[in-house]
Amino acid sequence: MIKIIPLSFGALAMGWFTYPYFIINTSGGCISNTTFIYDEADKTVINKSRWEILRGGEQSYYSSLMSVIYFEGKKKDITIERTVNANLNFHIDSFTVRTMSAFRIAGPQMSNPELGKYIDPLAKEGFNARVYVYSIGERVMLGFHNLPIAVCHK
Repeated sequence: MIKIIPLSFGALAMGWFTYPYFIINTSGGCISNTTFIYDEADKTVINKSRWEILRGGEQSYYSSLMSVIYFEGKKKDITIERTVNANLNFHIDSFTVRTMSAFRIAGPQMSNPELGKYIDPLAKEGFNARVYVYSIGERVMLGFHNLPIAVCHK
């Protein structure tokens, strides 16, 4: 009986330490849809984006439809597509994502002064953030500390 308590604690601790690595590498790909709305002084920008993250999390595809609605009534739709390679460093309760390279397929450059700031920063080379993994039933959510943001639909 006395051996069961340390063994149970050891099993729990090993699960805690390996959970981020295990969930990312075994969960398959992740597809996540997001919508961001930016209300500026002279325009409103609606960015509907889709991330398709491949198994392991180090390669992904980003596509977005950015609608720029100027206050004089003009609307401009811009398609944005990127492929992104990232490096993942696993921690006890999370992992750090660093975008190693991002290849532009379509859309404006990130350096575009008018539209570049509305493109998801993860699609920019050099992006660095700590991401937490949340398990909600059979779904996986990714986000920041105590702030889940994206649900994996696949």
